[in-house]
Amino acid sequence: MKGLLRKKWGVAVVALIYTFLWGLAFPLVKLCMTELSIVRDLDKCLVAGIRFAISGAALSLFVGLRERRALPEKRDTVTVLGYGLMGTALQYAATYIGLSRVGGGIGAIFDQLCVFFIILLGGIFLKNDSLTVMKVIGCVLGFVGVLAVNTEPAGISFSFLGEGMMILAAALQTGAYFIAARSADRLSAVRLVGNGQLVGGLLLVIVSLILGARVPSVSAAGVALLFALAAISAVAYVLSLLPLRYFPASEVSVYNLLIPIFGVVLSGLVLGEDILKWNYPVSLGLIALGIVFVNFRRKNGKNI
Repeated sequence: MKGLLRKKWGVAVVALIYTFLWGLAFPLVKLCMTELSIVRDLDKCLVAGIRFAISGAALSLFVGLRERRALPEKRDTVTVLGYGLMGTALQYAATYIGLSRVGGGIGAIFDQLCVFFIILLGGIFLKNDSLTVMKVIGCVLGFVGVLAVNTEPAGISFSFLGEGMMILAAALQTGAYFIAARSADRLSAVRLVGNGQLVGGLLLVIVSLILGARVPSVSAAGVALLFALAAISAVAYVLSLLPLRYFPASEVSVYNLLIPIFGVVLSGLVLGEDILKWNYPVSLGLIALGIVFVNFRRKNGKNI
């Protein structure tokens, strides 16, 4: 795996896998919520917490057996807690609150703001990253591609609990990504994701239960979907962080712009939604071009 991740084409292959998995999560979340009769925002936060607690517990058990150490080293405790709080508990609480008050298309657009944030701020917070003209052009092309996949008309409005929460969620996701990037050399992705998701998931569960959240009904299909989503969370998050040891965060995070494409296509296949629209191939083309621009290097290996 290390040899694969040292190559640009290898990172692209890994990115296609984890963005596909995240795209698959969109229709599976809808099916899971239906099977468990989840309607209230608070109940959604509870289910999200259970999902990440399961994912984190499985990864923590795996890395504990592999490294023969259940807990992270003392120097990494704050990093793990920060990642769990920022990247799981607070991010998904803000996401669910925001998504309940904005349209699906607008939500998908705001969800990808983190790519913008990572590329634009990477040069400030990360030593091995830098902001270049090509990265800015690629970032703009990719974001236009995300806009193209969500061309349905919508009024211009802003509310703190709607669009404001989605922006906050993107900022939290960016912060968690920077935490992962800065610790990539000393802390394994499996350890960070596993321990972080376990902490963040349990926090979501505890707070949701205290506030009165519940799962209205339990079915075999709903439980199976919940475990499938937990597996996706475990695999996708680990794969998304592995390349950060070898490449700048801006060059890795740009692949996340593929998530809405996979989400739309897989929602059509799984849920029967209409996917035969002209804007989908246009969107994919723009996002692919944006990825090429962000990862463009001169022959001397430097970005421009």
